Amino acid sequence: MGLNTAFAVLFRFNTHDSFTFKTTIMRRILAFLLSCSLLSASAQSIGEVDLKEINNYGLRKLDGAPKKIYISQFRFNFQTLYLDKERKVGGFRGGSEYTRSYKSDVQANLSIGLKGLQEQDLIDIVNDAYKDLTDKVKAAGYELVPTEAAAATSPMEGWERKAGGTLNQSQFDGYVTVSPTGYEYLVRATKDDGKEKGGFLSKAQPLSKELGGAIVLTVNISVPFAQEAESAGSKLLGRLGGGAKVVAETGLQIGNNALNTTGLMAGGSDGSTVFALNAKQSMANINVGNWFLKKPIEIGDVIEKKKFKSEETAKVDWGTDAGFFRVYDVDNRFMSKVHAVEVNAAKYKAGVLAAAKKYMDAVWAEIASNLK
Repeated sequence: MGLNTAFAVLFRFNTHDSFTFKTTIMRRILAFLLSCSLLSASAQSIGEVDLKEINNYGLRKLDGAPKKIYISQFRFNFQTLYLDKERKVGGFRGGSEYTRSYKSDVQANLSIGLKGLQEQDLIDIVNDAYKDLTDKVKAAGYELVPTEAAAATSPMEGWERKAGGTLNQSQFDGYVTVSPTGYEYLVRATKDDGKEKGGFLSKAQPLSKELGGAIVLTVNISVPFAQEAESAGSKLLGRLGGGAKVVAETGLQIGNNALNTTGLMAGGSDGSTVFALNAKQSMANINVGNWFLKKPIEIGDVIEKKKFKSEETAKVDWGTDAGFFRVYDVDNRFMSKVHAVEVNAAKYKAGVLAAAKKYMDAVWAEIASNLK
């Protein structure tokens, strides 16, 4: 029943003699309209999934692999604080002593924090996403290889065993890294600052071989809420003018960019959203799959798209004639702006989970097509 039809029904029954009957009809129609309103309010738009395959090889031979899957890594990187800065170093500009000027150093800092989420909200998202994937794996007839079996192999000798269900704020600046509750995984080591040392993908093939050709899956999903947004023209003007400016735009998404360009992994950088597959049944039967995102998966109706800016202009002094010398007096300039973005926890959880599942479903469909 559309809204126009609902109002037409209400109008027809206004002439009915029974007050009770009219009241009942009105209550039902109002309940219907309220449900429509709630449905509209809770609906969230999830962008399309555009997969990017890198170095995929031998996937058609997966059908002969044993019915075993080891999930070596399953983690989400949630951005909770956006941090960026630009610094320009000053100094003398110009030619001769009497025609040059001195420009100050200048720096602009921008921080945007996400408010409204609790630790358990992030853990719940990861737990639900992990259950969704493992349910698909089991439904396809695959057995999940436990972490203790992987830890007992020679490629994983000396690796540290870790437990999920907690928040790690050390892995990437401004991000919280979470793995599922009750899930265990292996890392090369943990640094004093809490950062986990990776490098697992280089071990995936030999590990698969020692596990009897089991498929090794690695899932990493990044969830940024703000991105750098200064236009090319603005950057050019900034270089010419000597000022410092940082511009960011909020908007929730499953990201496609690296979080740490120093930790290169297969086809991308540490922290990228990636669903990777590795298996080695023999030297003649090696299977590799890496599914990244060509573009972010936008999550609408959760965080307002809005631009934030921090800007500072350098001070320029042409100097004061002091006889044999010219005296320059400049102070270095610094601008720092901090903003907070409120988010509805229920909408955030529903949106991120729906987008993550959409991505994993798209990749699993690619994998499943080779398992028949």
